[in-house]
Amino acid sequence: MEIPDDRIIVDAVLAGDKQAYAGIVDRYKNKLYGLFRKMGLGEADAQDLTQETLFKAYRKLDSQRTEQSFSAWMHTIALNLFRDRGRKKVPVPHEPILETAAPNIEMPEESMIRAELREELDRLLDTLPEHYRLAMVLRYTGQLSHDEIAELTGMNVSQVNNALYRAKCSLRGKIKAKEGMRYEFPIAVDNGKSSAR
Repeated sequence: MEIPDDRIIVDAVLAGDKQAYAGIVDRYKNKLYGLFRKMGLGEADAQDLTQETLFKAYRKLDSQRTEQSFSAWMHTIALNLFRDRGRKKVPVPHEPILETAAPNIEMPEESMIRAELREELDRLLDTLPEHYRLAMVLRYTGQLSHDEIAELTGMNVSQVNNALYRAKCSLRGKIKAKEGMRYEFPIAVDNGKSSAR
């Protein structure tokens, strides 16, 4: 079954099918929650802000411009709410973050190692300067393009590319210094290349 794109769902909601918004909620709730967690919010605050973002987007749906990426618009609302809360970077309790992924059969040891590496990467990500961390989270958690990240953050595309490159280099250096060995991350870090631009 083909999943309708954001614009089809938005048009349906604006035409009076309020139940169609459930498709937007399903599509964005984990992305937004992951964004807020990686930006330093605890579990309860991330859940609250996710709900607030989805609710505000619903209320302002008719103001979303069709020429603008819906995903970028949704993330703009999320970042504005995050900033309005006046939250400073706070230590994140590194619990496993829910991520939707294709089922994968692996040995328990492999699963445990993967979870530990993910937690370590999250801790290291938390040590990056905020603009590097924000670019990384928007790119790899929000799955936004470099152009969309530039629009959201006020950086130009070149600055986004630079922030992502420097963030990856910094993470790679921190891991080498910490463990003396190189891990492969779920995000494309090797050779400083991102998987999509």
